[in-house]
Amino acid sequence: MRSRSPWPFLIFLTLTFAGWPSAGAGEVTLSHSSSALPGAPGPAITLLSITGDNEGTNYTFTLTFANPTIEGPSSGNPDAVYGFINIDADKNAATGVTGAFLDSNSFEPGFGRYSPSSEGIDTYINLGSEGDPLHGAPGLVDVVTTDGFNVIDTVPITYTSHTGSTPSMLSFSIPLTDFSRNQIPLLDTGNFSVIVGNVNNATDFLPAVAAVPEPASLILLSLGVSLAGLASVRLTREPHPTRQR
Repeated sequence: MRSRSPWPFLIFLTLTFAGWPSAGAGEVTLSHSSSALPGAPGPAITLLSITGDNEGTNYTFTLTFANPTIEGPSSGNPDAVYGFINIDADKNAATGVTGAFLDSNSFEPGFGRYSPSSEGIDTYINLGSEGDPLHGAPGLVDVVTTDGFNVIDTVPITYTSHTGSTPSMLSFSIPLTDFSRNQIPLLDTGNFSVIVGNVNNATDFLPAVAAVPEPASLILLSLGVSLAGLASVRLTREPHPTRQR
């Protein structure tokens, strides 16, 4: 019986899994178990995690909080979430600006200083802009490019408070076309950081620890190793495609 080469099957599997929206580095979570700024003046807005998910059409951010309730700044309440999400889209510290620059030049006063110095920030989301009356309605936040500091989009944001085992969270999605039409190269999720707080000051930030890949990334990594191992074994055992079994 003529044995068949495993390569067509392996290539098919690789291409199939590569097409999954949740695959690879398209989803990254940063998390910690306690505030990075425990002594900051309250009311404290405390992060549990932030997940960035580039699924091929939109770039979605989901933040979870230790607070029992959260709201947008338009509410005027003490549990309102202010802050910024900074994106180093091309993972290049030599492009964009630093968090320290954003802080000292009043783009992110009191907040930007907590972004990693290794980030070259190309764009950011102003969580406090949800309370901007110029939007004409609550529930919208500004996406800003650091090349000219223009608002390139205003996107809907949702807030949900703690229910059962589900923590308080906020979420919003940015169309990937916002990046491409503004000549902002986005590599997977890029590198990102988040600083949150109350109306007066920052009370927490991430990353305070290293990024943790989502399980989908680990599964595909394992799959890649398994496929490579399988190919190696098959090639070792079947050095010639016409070998009989």
